[in-house]
Order: sequence, then C-alpha cells, then structure tokens
Amino acid sequence: MTKNEILTFAKVHAMTGSELERYAERGEASRCNLSRVVVRQLPLPQGWTCDIEYRSEFGGDAPVNVRLSPSAHPAVTVCLFSSGADVPFWRLCLPFDNGASVAWFYCSEQPEPEVIARLLASVMACIDAGLTTPEQVAVAMRNAGGAV
Repeated sequence: MTKNEILTFAKVHAMTGSELERYAERGEASRCNLSRVVVRQLPLPQGWTCDIEYRSEFGGDAPVNVRLSPSAHPAVTVCLFSSGADVPFWRLCLPFDNGASVAWFYCSEQPEPEVIARLLASVMACIDAGLTTPEQVAVAMRNAGGAV
C-alpha cells in the first residue's frame, strides 16, 4: 500500500499481520487511521464507548488495539486486537480477575465485524441480565459456549 493511497476496510481486511505492522509503524496518525477504519465497521451496541490505542498505552502488542466498554459498566472492557507480525489472528477478549485471566471470544484470520457485533451483543445481554462484573460476564459467556 502506497503512502498516498486511501485506507479502506477492504484493504485492512486483505492485509497480513506483517502488512498491518508496517502500516502502523508509519507513525501515530497511521496507526490511529488503521484503528478508526476498523472501528467504523463495528456496529457497537448503544451506549458503548471505544478507546483506541494511539501509541503503546495498552501494551502496543498489535497494530489495532481497541477497548470497547458499555458506558454504564466500564469495568466490562472487551479488547479487540488485530493480527500482527507475531500473531496472525484478530482476537476479541475480556480480561477479568484484575487482568490475571482472559475469556477469549473470537479468533480469526480476518476481522469480521458482523461476528464481533454479535459477540458484543451477547456481552450486552449478560449485562442486561444483571451480570455487571467482568468475572460474571466471562463465566456466563463460557457457560453459553461463547468464550474459552
């Protein structure tokens, strides 16, 4: 991808982990642009917030590193990671037990916004049912077969 070429979701979808890494290494603006292209494709449940990693404030382990949280229950923070040079899969997870444990919801070679949206809706259904801590949501998602 050339420097002047406009980044689209179709292009992100086709990029390998190494290509995503190279794009993100162009600088903070490129990394932010990469994340925004992905986030724009996610139909987030109503009342959710999105926090994009600009530098390495979340650990910098993937070119796209996004945290998604329901505004009313920000402790339930779902993390979306792109593939990278070391890990060839897009992943969605819910850290719990103060980050000591993780419930994995999604792992795929390409980002699939519809699948991710369904998983976020399942998380929201857990919250609507009164499960408002990440531990409770992780257990419910595991019991329903939506997490490992």
